[in-house]
Amino acid sequence: MGALGARGALGARGAKARVGIVLVLAAIAVPAAAQDTLPDAPGKKETLQVCSACHEAAKATSVKLTREGWTETLDRMKAFGASGSDAEFVAILEYLATNFKGETVRPLDMNSAESIDLESVLQLLRRESRAVLEYRTKHGQFASLDDLKELDPVIFKKIEAKKDRIAFITQPTK
Repeated sequence: MGALGARGALGARGAKARVGIVLVLAAIAVPAAAQDTLPDAPGKKETLQVCSACHEAAKATSVKLTREGWTETLDRMKAFGASGSDAEFVAILEYLATNFKGETVRPLDMNSAESIDLESVLQLLRRESRAVLEYRTKHGQFASLDDLKELDPVIFKKIEAKKDRIAFITQPTK
């Protein structure tokens, strides 16, 4: 192996080491309160360690999905750069699918949902879904349920009642 090849191999190992250090630091930095909100069960440690590197664990578990939905979500997180061993991802999937089990495959993304989605998943009336879309167009993407509080109270209550079926995924700006 030439000098460049050896340097490349060392660079890759160094990058993995840096990622490992970031994950360890992130796991240490997770507040105790966030850990207390998750049920104690096998896979909790892995879920906190891997998922907390990018976002709060509470965000990851704010929706309830089927096993298929959690598998798709974990695959998407891996594509975004989540790193962990195969064993860690198996433990995370088991933990999420067992403790945050839902009826839907995937949550409805409030930042990309179309009128028909809002009507079918959230049971909004056509005029109510139109109001949500107009509000999103005027005010920009939603970061959380709190961003919807300025909507008509009837619409907000309908959305809030189905909060386990929605997500707020930031969409690329066009």
